[in-house]
Amino acid sequence: MLNKDSLICIGYISRPHSYKGEIQLTLERKIVSLKRGDFLFIKIQGQYIPYKILLIKGKSEEPVLQFEFITTYELAQEICANEVYTDTEVLPEESELSFVGFEVIDKHLGTIGIVEDVHELPKQIMLLVKYNGEIKYIPLAEDFIDYISADNKEIWLTLPSGLLDI
Repeated sequence: MLNKDSLICIGYISRPHSYKGEIQLTLERKIVSLKRGDFLFIKIQGQYIPYKILLIKGKSEEPVLQFEFITTYELAQEICANEVYTDTEVLPEESELSFVGFEVIDKHLGTIGIVEDVHELPKQIMLLVKYNGEIKYIPLAEDFIDYISADNKEIWLTLPSGLLDI
């Protein structure tokens, strides 16, 4: 059974690419390379529909994909503008996106919250964590990291005082 909480949006289908049903995917996140045989989930009318990748070509930030069962331009057009998701459980350990679901613990404040999302900015990776009812952006900077435990799904940090008050 698909756990919707384990899905993370990686981009959207920008346009059909050919009369054979190929589509162009615009990635909004740097993730591991997509491979033939992988499954991506397309959000259609609130449902996450899995599609198997049969072909992948083009630029890494805007790859052209051929999905199983999408064989015509018309079918490709029907799925355009929909968000595309991947399962965080299939991301490799070294991917920043695999931090979704980790508990963030500060040396002085204790438990801050659970990582709900990860935003990759040009020079900074930001963890989105709900703290005191508000979403806070916490920079994942080497200077702040004390320890990351993949087994316990914990990120131990020493944050500068006042960072969570912003």
